[in-house]
Amino acid sequence: MKWSMRIILTIGISVAMVICLSLLPKMDRSAGLSSSANWSSNRPSELTDSNLVDLLVQVPLQLRIRKVELSNSRMSLDLSLPKNADSVSVYRDLYTIAQTMINRTKNVEQIWVRVIDYSGTKDSASTQLVLAMVAERENGKDMEKNANELSLIQLEQQLQNRFRLTYTSKWQQKYPL
Repeated sequence: MKWSMRIILTIGISVAMVICLSLLPKMDRSAGLSSSANWSSNRPSELTDSNLVDLLVQVPLQLRIRKVELSNSRMSLDLSLPKNADSVSVYRDLYTIAQTMINRTKNVEQIWVRVIDYSGTKDSASTQLVLAMVAERENGKDMEKNANELSLIQLEQQLQNRFRLTYTSKWQQKYPL
């Protein structure tokens, strides 16, 4: 009698474990608020440290992201300027970043982007700031056009009219008017 009771108890515990384990994926999907599936929809979601990478990998950029920081309602990004990058690529990336953060997040009110020249330097002390942008959510709410649909002049005008751009002498040397 004792052996049969032990076998029945073991079978019961095994069945309960199988049922619980089979429910885990369903519970994970229903509670997956910070998953990358949020970013596949066009509805704005709250950006957090845990889902920041999921959003950024979906942003089509030419320049490489070197550093990202999210604090309160501000996101800071450092982009690396390659030697062969043209001004259209830089403006297109700035426009795309601002548009994505404004349209696809709920909590990011300010986007700070620095474009930094890391070429020819091995230490971070000799890097040079090329361009900086501060984008406010309030000024970019109606950015509907895709950056690829805009010309260089249109991109530059859109960014300068909506946001604060600061050019350094390095920018003017690299991209003279």
